[in-house]
Amino acid sequence: MSNAYKRLLDLIPRDSEFVGTVQTAKHPNYKVLVIDGSGLVACSASTSFEVGNRVFVRGQLIVRSAPTGEVMNIEV
Repeated sequence: MSNAYKRLLDLIPRDSEFVGTVQTAKHPNYKVLVIDGSGLVACSASTSFEVGNRVFVRGQLIVRSAPTGEVMNIEV
C-alpha cells in the first residue's frame, strides 16, 4: 500500500517553470528571454521552436509551448 501524501508530493514539480519568448533559434540551442525580468537564458530543446514563440522553461530546458495571454504571478 502506497502513501497518499507521498504520491501527492510527487505530483508537484521540484523545479520552477518560467514563461519566456524565444529570441534566438538554432535547434537544439535557443536563447529565451524570461518574462520575470531575469534576462536571456541559454536553453536546449528536443522540439524545434521559432523566434517569437512563447515557451515554458525549467532550468535550462524548454519543456513545452506556452499559451498566449497575460502572465500572472500567484503566491502560494
